[in-house]
Amino acid sequence: MHLEFLEKIYERSRKVKKKILLSEPHDERVLKAIESILKSGICVPVLIGDPEEANRTAKKQGIDLKGLEIIDNKKSKDLDKYMAFYCERRKNKKVSPEDALKIITNNPVFYAALMVAAGDADGSVAGASTTTRDVAKAAIYCIGPADDIKTVSSLTLLIVNDKTLGSNGVFIYADAGIVPDPTAEQLADIAISSARMAKILLDDQPKIAMLSYSTKGSGGSGKSIQKVQEATKLALQREPNLLIDGEIQVDCAVVPEIAQRKDPDSRIKGRANIFIFPNLDAGNISYKLTQRLAKARAIGPLLQGLQKPASDLSRGCDSQDIIDAVAITAVRAQGGLLI
Repeated sequence: MHLEFLEKIYERSRKVKKKILLSEPHDERVLKAIESILKSGICVPVLIGDPEEANRTAKKQGIDLKGLEIIDNKKSKDLDKYMAFYCERRKNKKVSPEDALKIITNNPVFYAALMVAAGDADGSVAGASTTTRDVAKAAIYCIGPADDIKTVSSLTLLIVNDKTLGSNGVFIYADAGIVPDPTAEQLADIAISSARMAKILLDDQPKIAMLSYSTKGSGGSGKSIQKVQEATKLALQREPNLLIDGEIQVDCAVVPEIAQRKDPDSRIKGRANIFIFPNLDAGNISYKLTQRLAKARAIGPLLQGLQKPASDLSRGCDSQDIIDAVAITAVRAQGGLLI
């Protein structure tokens, strides 16, 4: 049911063999995903971490890692290079070379993020057994935010069965993983980052709904409503051509007839493919409800607002979820836009 969108992603990722790093060598789901990626050729996977641990786990599970490059972040010949690079990246925090070395050798996810930042790989995927907090921290500290975006956030792709909704059944939900209670400025950043991602992944015009429990003042003038109204204005000031509407309720965002009644002047006219949530509670609850009740396929969280692509995984992911995230990261690396 969800294959059409993903098949296109796989096809695009196969065309340009990007080098994508995975950094959880002890996790059998990651190793199973790598085995499939090596066979399907959607990218060039490289594993960061202890080769002995990876090979031991693979042997135990009957996983074939033949042809896989594994870089040991404790013994790599490039440790000095990345140590210096990390110190430079974190100079405002005055990180010492000793501390940098400790961080890089103890955390494969940091080594992977530094490789991406240095241009030695195209993207990274982690989070099967690493918390979102640690994956995001590595990406923010090492790769850093895009020049015109101050807020690193995340989005989750939701693919539903009804292709009349969103972009042929595909939606972007943001932020459902990183920023607990975004300010109006941060919400505007999240909306702009999500629009850029939609252009790359959905190959469709971004139509952004800035969600609330109110549509154009119907809920009064509470703090949350004001924040969403302000965020919508800020996003439009920065990107006047964005198709963005807010504050609006979900039914008004996805049902054209309801949009016509509640918000006849709407810019998106009930055709949203991007939902921007007022806070992390709303985003996280909504994506998990959609995933479970609508039997939607959820991919992500994908980190956005970075200079180069990095993707997080839900710790409840399976090996197919990891393959999806890797293929999407490879496509993002071809995007040529700040993401």
